[in-house]
Formats: sequence, C-alpha cells, structure tokens
Amino acid sequence: MKLFEHWLHYSFDWKSLGLALLIVVISIVLVNGIVRGVFHQIEKRIPDRFAGWTDVLMAFENPARVIVLFTGLLIALHTAHAPHLVTHFAHAIYRSVLMFSIGYGLYKLMGSLTVLLGHLGSRINFELDSIVMPFLTRSLQFVVMALTVTMILSDWGINVNGVFAGLGLAGLAISMAAQDPIKNLLGGIIIITEKPFQIGDWIKSPSVEGIAEDITFRSTLVRTFDGALVIVPNATLSNEPITNWSRMDTRKLTLTFYLDIATKTKDMMAAMTDVEAMLAEDDRFETGSQKAYINQVTTRGHEFMATAQFKMVDGADWAGTRADINMKIIRILAEHDIQLSAGVDTPTAKA
Repeated sequence: MKLFEHWLHYSFDWKSLGLALLIVVISIVLVNGIVRGVFHQIEKRIPDRFAGWTDVLMAFENPARVIVLFTGLLIALHTAHAPHLVTHFAHAIYRSVLMFSIGYGLYKLMGSLTVLLGHLGSRINFELDSIVMPFLTRSLQFVVMALTVTMILSDWGINVNGVFAGLGLAGLAISMAAQDPIKNLLGGIIIITEKPFQIGDWIKSPSVEGIAEDITFRSTLVRTFDGALVIVPNATLSNEPITNWSRMDTRKLTLTFYLDIATKTKDMMAAMTDVEAMLAEDDRFETGSQKAYINQVTTRGHEFMATAQFKMVDGADWAGTRADINMKIIRILAEHDIQLSAGVDTPTAKA
C-alpha cells in the first residue's frame, strides 16, 4: 500500500497513464490482428515445395502473440513510471514468459517433427523409420519441457540441483510403486529397437490383430478390422510373438466346410471344380495357388477345404475377402444341392 501511495504522490500523472493504456490497447490490436494476420499471410505464400516448413512457422504463432502482448505490458509499466520494485518483478515475469513461449513453440514444433523430417528425407532419398519417429517426437518434447522448466526455475533463483536431488529420492520411491509403467517404457524401447513392425503395418499377436497406428511411452495403438482402437501395453506386446502380415507377399486363406455325409461323389467333384475356377478368376489371389479338395471323412461329414494365397498388397481387405469367398463357396455348394453337415451351423475359416 505504501508503495502505491508513493507512486501516486511522486510519479503518477494522467498523461503517462493515458499513454500506457494506449500502449496496452495497441499491443492487444497487434496480437489479435496484425501478428495473426502476418503469420497467416506468410503461410499462404509459402511455396508447395516448402510446405513442410509451414508447421515450423505455425508452431511459433501463439508464442509470438504472447511475447508481443507481454512486451507491450512491460513498456506500458515503464511509460506509467511504475515503482522500481514493480518493474523489477515485471521483468522477471517477462523473462519467464519469454522462455516459456519459446519452449512452447519448440514443444509444438517437435509434434510436427515427423512431417518435417519426412519432407527432408524424401529430398535426400532417405527413408525414415515410421515407428521411431513418434517415440522420438515424444522424447524430444519431454526434453524441451524439462529444459524450459529448469531454465525458468534457475532464473527465479531456485536451486535446481536441490530440486532434482529431491525428485531423485522421490523417484526412487515412486519407481517401486510404478513398475508397470517402467516395464511399458522398456517394452516400447524394445519394440523401437527390434522393429517388428512399422506404423501402418498389419500385425497379429495373441492380444490383438489390426493396423498399428501409433506407439507411445506406455502403449501401442492398434486399429482392428471392425474399427475399434485397441490400446496394448508395450510390456505385453514386446513379450508376445508378433506376425507382421504387411511384410509378407501372400497369406494363405483356408476355408473349411463339413458337407453332409450323404453327399454324392459326383456332386462334390463338380463343386470342387467350380470353387477352384472361382478362386482362379479372383485377382486377389496368386495364380496357381487355388485348391479345393476333400481332406477327410469324419463323423461330422466330408471335410471340404478350399485354399488360396491371398496377395498382401496395399489396401488389401483380408476380412472382407474371407467373408466374400465364404459366401461364394456356400452359393456354389447350394447350386449343386450340397447340404452342410447337420450339427455344423456355420463354416469355419482359418488363416
């Protein structure tokens, strides 16, 4: 209160206050109008060949607006002849805001690192590992965040070494109770280094089957063929056998049907010929890999099997193809008046 009274008595004048308020208004106008407009105009004018650098520019739009606003506020305090203690404290806050804004911009930039390095890699004909990039991005974001917090604490005179020492003791206790997260982190590192799959690969494990979408410190995100997003802990996935169908040229499709025991041999022979012809005409399968045959005769009936090598090309729909071929074979069997064995409601399909 005495500080405020001293300012009113010795430093206050309406002209300085009015000018300070004008500076604040101009700062707000610059932030909401000019700075934003400049960034978006530059974004529109970036050539397509430099499109990858757009994310670099836009990562620093909000930090630039914050810096302009706080610069205006600091200038306004000096213009209004604010007390030295107030301006000194304002300078300290300004430095913290400056460091935080730059750190925030770098943090956002790390989020766009995958796209940026992808553009650079395409120019030098260097293929970047799609599974390493998300993990690397999050690691760099963590480093940027830690350095920013450290710099701000140091600027305020806080002993960072003491803080880290305390965190180390607390971390030891926490780590004893956080073994699962640590296992997941180590599991993620194993997946990154061994590279059993890439982002976008079709994988299968005892836990899940689908398209690998992302990997974090804790888990791997897999999109199943029915559209569900399954989050698998890295510790679980790294300890399981993983089949990467995307790294195979073909995948064997095997469909099994049990035909009624009274089915005539000539009807089965005719059905086998038609099934093989149908599979041979389907360009989703390798030429010459199609077979239809009676595998064995059991108490359930004649075990009728159809196999073909499915082409693992981009966009291949395994589940849809399997369902489609199932229905086509059922129609062929119906055309030959072949009944499925009683007690077997539906055919089974195996990969």
